Amino acid sequence: MKRLFLGLICALLTTLASAQSNPVQFGYTYKVDTGIQGKQVYITGQRPFNEKGELIGAGDLGAQIRQVYENVKTALGKVGLTLRDVKQVTYHLKGEPGQVSALANQQILQSNTIYFPDGAPKLSELKNIPKIIRDDVLIEVEVIASK
Repeated sequence: MKRLFLGLICALLTTLASAQSNPVQFGYTYKVDTGIQGKQVYITGQRPFNEKGELIGAGDLGAQIRQVYENVKTALGKVGLTLRDVKQVTYHLKGEPGQVSALANQQILQSNTIYFPDGAPKLSELKNIPKIIRDDVLIEVEVIASK
């Protein structure tokens, strides 16, 4: 019994040490092993925070969109993918449900020409939600990508 308890403590300490060695990530990333052709990767909850956890572009949707795309690029890179592998993107904008502004739509389209030079994913959804994690966060993005 004592050996089992000591084994559990060692496993817990090893897990804690490895968890602390990983950098803090803001938003959350779900991913599927992409070692097999055609496997999908789901990246969700991408928000406009940099690697230090600082909000980028408070009150500036364009700046927040750019930071979110940089975060998505980083997350995709961790599983060997790029923005060219994105098949679907969903934008959650802070605002009244059902009422996406023309300006917000235009800013997303402009950013898409930069981050998706070969054309934006064919499946795309843009919707307003009343609140994101904080009042000064204007956008949250999720993508589905595959090799």
